[in-house]
Amino acid sequence: MQASGPYQKRSGGTEPVSREILLHICCCPCATAVLDELRQDGYEVTGFFHNPSIHPWKELQRRLDALKEWASVKELPVIYSTDYHPESNLRMLMEADNRCMACFSERMTATAFQARALGIQSFTTTLTISPYQNQKMILKAGLAAEELTEVKYLHRDFSKLYRKSITLSREAGMYRQPYCGCIFSERDRYMKITSPGQL
Repeated sequence: MQASGPYQKRSGGTEPVSREILLHICCCPCATAVLDELRQDGYEVTGFFHNPSIHPWKELQRRLDALKEWASVKELPVIYSTDYHPESNLRMLMEADNRCMACFSERMTATAFQARALGIQSFTTTLTISPYQNQKMILKAGLAAEELTEVKYLHRDFSKLYRKSITLSREAGMYRQPYCGCIFSERDRYMKITSPGQL
């Protein structure tokens, strides 16, 4: 499902259904185990891919392609927000006191507004599956988005599923990205593995 604008409404009205949830998907590997758990818990899941900080464009496309292929197999409806405005996004990150917090807040706010447009009463994110992400920041961003939109943020620490997600994604042969997404995380990733003597 391709988003035609900032927030896409479902045909037939926007009446909330209590067991529906909008799942913000940061990437396909992280979504694997999270989707299984949410479905096991009785949720009707719709995915939302909105990650405007991913850099460069080819990296965004690789992640999109991986998700589209997997979502088709899993019969998961996904809304793809593919607007790409690196200038404004980079400006946002550069001006923020904390880049990660700004990125979390932007994505959680967009997800909450998308859920409201769809008439879905709650939202959550795959971001919490990574033990390398800041759970407190994600919670803060989710609750702020909830307060702004009156759409319930379901905060779950999915990090217990991290190893399972690695296994599932490798078994599926899907693309596994080597860094979080933004230009700064790309820099930090490769600066750590490349010593001055290797340049």
